[in-house]
Amino acid sequence: MKLTAKWILWFVLVTVYAAVIGGLFYYNLFKFVFDKKLQNEMVEMVRYRASSLVQQLASRPKGEATFREAEIMKGLVRNDDRIKSLVYLNYDGSVRWHENTKFLGMSYSDYNNSVGFDTNSVVQAIRDQLPRAIMFGKGDYYDMAIPLLAKDNMVAGVVNVTVSRENAKKLIHSSMIRYAIGALIMIALIGGVLYLFLLLKIIRPLGALKDSVEAVSMNHLVLEYPERSDEIGEVGRSITSLLEKIKEDRKGLENVEVMSLENEKRWWKSIFAVMVPKGARAMVVDENNNLLYANFEVNLPGKKQVHLLDIFDSRQQEIIQVVGEAMENPTKVLRSTVVNKNVQCVVKAVQLPDDAGKNRIVLVLEPEK
Repeated sequence: MKLTAKWILWFVLVTVYAAVIGGLFYYNLFKFVFDKKLQNEMVEMVRYRASSLVQQLASRPKGEATFREAEIMKGLVRNDDRIKSLVYLNYDGSVRWHENTKFLGMSYSDYNNSVGFDTNSVVQAIRDQLPRAIMFGKGDYYDMAIPLLAKDNMVAGVVNVTVSRENAKKLIHSSMIRYAIGALIMIALIGGVLYLFLLLKIIRPLGALKDSVEAVSMNHLVLEYPERSDEIGEVGRSITSLLEKIKEDRKGLENVEVMSLENEKRWWKSIFAVMVPKGARAMVVDENNNLLYANFEVNLPGKKQVHLLDIFDSRQQEIIQVVGEAMENPTKVLRSTVVNKNVQCVVKAVQLPDDAGKNRIVLVLEPEK
């Protein structure tokens, strides 16, 4: 997998992970904010009318609601469509006001047995003397109990309302949509900037370095790459240093090879001086038929490498044929006769055993007696 694909994959995985974690965080944050706002609005709505209600409760602690209290309760239900139901209770839990008049004056336990409170928020509110809100109905509603406190902080009555969370859920949903859109825009902007940086600072310089390395030839061991002060520049300098070492090693090998050839020539000179009859012409060629040494002078101006065909022309095919047969039959001495410079000669050729990967063919032209 290429660097770009790897970067895109990791960026997508990291951003998706961050977006999911952020989504969970903001969802709970929105839920807390909007639900708290809903609860506070309900509490403030009741507390705004609490003084009038407490006065009525003080004048008549038990029994049914007064006309004034009933009007307040009806107004709460009528003016706020978030309130699905409302029960007004005395300090002892008996029903003081209800939309259905048959429940008026019913005790807490009787009402709970016949109709049923959604939660025990009323009990908690009376016990703690604080507003209580408990979610129910798969998160669609809040059962809220708001105590009405007298001057001595005693609970004079309780307003129990069932509040719909529909508007709060819509606000949470729209906020999450805005969060998702904002997150996508931020991911696109950050990803674009980071990819542009990756492209300009890493991918393209690496591509240029790759092209420069591919352009290096064995005859020209030089890296044509501009100097950089970053990590890619350090790689380029390392490659340049490596090429310098290769050039030094190659020069050393060339010197060793030259010295080896010189030693081999001296060795063949000694062998030919002892083994080749006087007046005979002898030479050594490699597997490519290039001349390595001859006991006679070969004068071919402008040629560093002398080939066997440079010495013998097409009229002396027998010599070339004998050399070819010698290459096909290692260690076997092959003979033939040929006219060389108007002299009838015996041609002998043999391919010596392979010595460390060096194939040598000895060719001797000896005049017939």
